[in-house]
Amino acid sequence: MIHGPTTSQGSRPLYAFYGHHKCATMTMNAIIGAVCRRLGLTFTVVFDEFQFSKNLNEYIGVEGTDFLSYGNADIAFVRQLPDHRGFHIIRDPRDIVVSAYFSHLHSHSTAKWHELEDHRKKLKSLSLEEGLAEEIIFRRRSFEHMASWDYGQPNIIEIRFEDFIRGNYDTLLQVFSFIGLLNTEPLHVYQRILSIYRDLAAYAARKLRWPQLARLGSRTLSAPELLTITWRNSFQAKSKGRSTGESDHRSHYRKGKSGDWNEYFSNSHKALFKELYPDLIPQLHYHPNDDW
Repeated sequence: MIHGPTTSQGSRPLYAFYGHHKCATMTMNAIIGAVCRRLGLTFTVVFDEFQFSKNLNEYIGVEGTDFLSYGNADIAFVRQLPDHRGFHIIRDPRDIVVSAYFSHLHSHSTAKWHELEDHRKKLKSLSLEEGLAEEIIFRRRSFEHMASWDYGQPNIIEIRFEDFIRGNYDTLLQVFSFIGLLNTEPLHVYQRILSIYRDLAAYAARKLRWPQLARLGSRTLSAPELLTITWRNSFQAKSKGRSTGESDHRSHYRKGKSGDWNEYFSNSHKALFKELYPDLIPQLHYHPNDDW
């Protein structure tokens, strides 16, 4: 069993999820939140450096964070943290453009993101061709974060969105085993009863707004518990039964399919992308070179 390293705040372990816009961030936050409710862990979500005043280590100490989710991860601020275990998800940037375009046009909340209000108004005034070009430009900061990320950190397991949607159960078992929150021992009767109790306690805390009930057992999750949480937050469940690849442009869970950019990118989109983000696609190993 791998145990998470401790923070500078004491003996409490720290775990982290690092993501980027349209890289399954909402799904992962829902899964991690459900895990933390069952294990009695404090879950903290941040999206940019202004939320933590550019001092991430101090912020998680004040918040008493056990599990951090950093939605627009910038390696400069991640390096402020003490030794910990976590995972990082990336996605083909070309698919991010398409997913972000439809999300920003229709479904993404503008609460606490005033920049998106103006961006949405602009997208609504443009054609699909023009709007996708505008979205390519709008993604600059996110793509810079992906380009500058350190992909060789031994304490961070690297996950591709494409692998996650093909085999989310196996991927999450791998992730939670790596960070030390998965109990791989055979389930006994006590553990089965405990998992039911924790499920009910988590439901009461979230849906009924009851105080968190007494926490029992170790701070690890069994594989069946994790897979149940994963199913509840799968594309099929969140999209109300649509299969992966079946599109609904107005849903935040639009399609759940990789390679979608091939359907939407024109030659002018390709040229613009390569001009703004040269060598990003081969750097992230989504194509051997920039001749795509």
